[in-house]
Amino acid sequence: MPRTSASSFRPRAVNAVIATALAVAATLAVAAPANAQLTFGSFATQGDASAGWISEPSAPPNATDQQSISLFVNGKSANDFSAAARARFVGINGAAPAAPPSFDFKVFTVGGSGGSVRLVVRFADGGQIELRPVSLDANVWTHIDGSSDDWDSAGGACSAKFNLSYSDAVACHPSANVTGVDLINDSGWLYLGGFQVLADNVSYGGSTVSAPPPPVLGETFSIARQSGDVVVRYPGRRRKGQIVHLQGNAPFPVDSIVDSRKGRVRLDSSRGAKGRHRGIFRSGIFKVKQPKKKGGVTELVLRGGLFGCTAKTATAGKAHASVLSRRRRLWGRGRGRFRTRGLYSSGSVRGTKWLTQDTCDGTLTVVARGVVDVTDFTTGETHSITAGHSYFASRGN
Repeated sequence: MPRTSASSFRPRAVNAVIATALAVAATLAVAAPANAQLTFGSFATQGDASAGWISEPSAPPNATDQQSISLFVNGKSANDFSAAARARFVGINGAAPAAPPSFDFKVFTVGGSGGSVRLVVRFADGGQIELRPVSLDANVWTHIDGSSDDWDSAGGACSAKFNLSYSDAVACHPSANVTGVDLINDSGWLYLGGFQVLADNVSYGGSTVSAPPPPVLGETFSIARQSGDVVVRYPGRRRKGQIVHLQGNAPFPVDSIVDSRKGRVRLDSSRGAKGRHRGIFRSGIFKVKQPKKKGGVTELVLRGGLFGCTAKTATAGKAHASVLSRRRRLWGRGRGRFRTRGLYSSGSVRGTKWLTQDTCDGTLTVVARGVVDVTDFTTGETHSITAGHSYFASRGN
């Protein structure tokens, strides 16, 4: 009797949500290197889910690092299909490779897979092929080599077909180039209370990914969740950037926005060659910027609306006011070159502990350790503020 496709057990609503996320995310990942080959690109989460690279002491064979991709989802009921976590890979060019893709995975439960974790290869014709396990063994690494008849195809010339060989699945998309490769976990509805998948050694076209890429000067930085809830929004117009609820660590493109109001993060950025800037930040929302010149300062720009600063916001309705605050702030301590930027001043540091806080009346800088050079945007002056002191840059007239 032919084996039924695991993906066929997922309701259509789940497939539609995932397809939408894949389309939105197509241009938001960390860029691939110039000599394109498969590399990690980005994470995305929906509903009660989190994703990131985490430490995994018992890494699978051939892994180059004791880090693995974690995709966690938590369905509230058997009818809750909102939770999904995804890892996207970039550096994919041209036609599908002759050799089938493969990956290793580990779970912590036993039973049916519900279609997760699955590797999805997307094509320019709008279709895709999927490779996924049918059953799960707990606490062991399982290798999915892609050489068996475990592939499903959707769209293209074949409509929907199941239990195909890799070559037959690819043949359903004649002359169509590959546009993306993803790993997806959306089986929270099947395992209530939380379902985590670890993945590693993702191979495609002769390249294998088993560790996140390092920060690149002026292009990417790394965020590691230290505690609490951390949400990162990739660059995107009008608040439509791809979002990830972070677990562990991940690289992000410059201009991403980090929400650490309920958590604490470690930020690593490149200063050229092998040097790094490293800082710990909490209690605020900030956009990360950095120029490409050697030693480039990593700038953290405070974000989040201020309530009551203008007549428009002062008379805003309750719904609008609920997303605003009368202040926005960011605590930081770091080694390297960082600059925090508020509305009316910026503070440059080289290893210290400090607070930057915006209100309608101005920007306050408080130095707990070290020295911060504060540039007042109203006066144009720069002041060196030492530990135990503060500076308030007024908004002026």
